[in-house]
Amino acid sequence: MSAWKYKQVTPKILVSKLRLIQAKEIVGLVGSPVDQVYLQLAKTPYQKEISEIPSQQINSISLEGALLENFLRTVDEIAEFSPKSIRVLLTRILMKFEANTLKAILRAKSGGIPADRAMEYIVPAGELNATKCREILKNSAGVRDVVKLVSDLEYGPALENALEKYDRTGALLALEVAVDRHVYSRIWKAIKKLRGLDGRIARTILGLEIDSMNIRVILRLREAGISQDQAREYLIPISEVFGRKDLEDAIQAEDARSTIGHMLKAAKLNLARDHQQLLQDLIREYETHKSLSRLETILDRELLKTSLRMLRRYTPFFNIGFILAFLNLKWFELRNLRTIIRGAEEKIPAAKTKELLILLN
Repeated sequence: MSAWKYKQVTPKILVSKLRLIQAKEIVGLVGSPVDQVYLQLAKTPYQKEISEIPSQQINSISLEGALLENFLRTVDEIAEFSPKSIRVLLTRILMKFEANTLKAILRAKSGGIPADRAMEYIVPAGELNATKCREILKNSAGVRDVVKLVSDLEYGPALENALEKYDRTGALLALEVAVDRHVYSRIWKAIKKLRGLDGRIARTILGLEIDSMNIRVILRLREAGISQDQAREYLIPISEVFGRKDLEDAIQAEDARSTIGHMLKAAKLNLARDHQQLLQDLIREYETHKSLSRLETILDRELLKTSLRMLRRYTPFFNIGFILAFLNLKWFELRNLRTIIRGAEEKIPAAKTKELLILLN
């Protein structure tokens, strides 16, 4: 895509990128009580959303909602000034956050959490605004009712098709994967319409995100002792690097180390260098700590590092990589702030909170 098509959005992203909170400032918030974090965030680009929280309602949930509202507003503003094809992709990417809200509602109902209490753990997004979320929670007796009440959303048919598997297995993951599959298939269709460098970069960044989700699922199901036949049903069947046999080999591997090794072999055969770097880092981490949670932190960190590599690998500013890299930086900033806020409210030791932050060395 010609560089001139980015002339409107590039200056906006440059300014927004300069306003991101520096890593040392984020680390400096660790250990602060929630009210102090609130005061510090009131001096940042989150000020508008933060200031709208009534003083008596300052807590982790209200702050998290303000952070997400700021992020969604940022994406909307970038989409407004982006080329049409990029705007479509950004709109599809926003579906991920609405999907997270829907999955939170399903988990609340599955766990029998009362509506008012559940709303404390649900961050509204997209069509699932606060009013809609509350209505769904109050008017549903269980998971099946939730699926019926969201039938008017585009996720409706996917959830209804997954109900049989949910009834058969009792695993909420069946419904969650149905939502994820729908969202990422829509995102992938938008990516397929991009041409040239934009398409190549988007397939690398978002393709790696999808492959990372499958790696997480395989490792989690292995730890939970789920059968190989069941495991296949929980994967997102979208990848330019891993074919069906590659995923089969990973599922059937004797341990986590072998699972990662099979996928690394496939990445090498497909000359997928970003996948290779991610998987090599996973193997080193596993051999050192044997910890699944630490592996998931590596997966997150590699997604961020891949975005930044796209900027170094190609000319900055005049391709979709600049947009996606900034959005990933912004998203991980939000996630880090959310981790700090939750840590403060739940009295998690500062050292543990720092381990959970996704920061680049």
